[in-house]
Amino acid sequence: MKLKLSIKDKTVTAAMKVKLSKLVTMQLQKYVLNIRTVELQIDDMTSRQHGLIKQCRLKLQLPGLPSIMLKAKGNNTLQAIKRALENGQKILAQKYAIAH
Repeated sequence: MKLKLSIKDKTVTAAMKVKLSKLVTMQLQKYVLNIRTVELQIDDMTSRQHGLIKQCRLKLQLPGLPSIMLKAKGNNTLQAIKRALENGQKILAQKYAIAH
């Protein structure tokens, strides 16, 4: 499973990439063999009610199945990523019919 990470207006350090890689593998550990690539793209968004929020776009490339694309929002980067991974986990469970 490869991880592609891009954050708008921020440099991605090696430590940040390692930490996020561990988070992604922990969240999706049941499906590691069924995922080719995980792409995370994080952008800043402005909201009328909450001001500046983060949006995480998650793309999971699966062998033999169409790719899964998700969006999740959060107050900070970590919260947005965790929400996107949780939603991705639910969709993967439906696709592969693995009980939790």
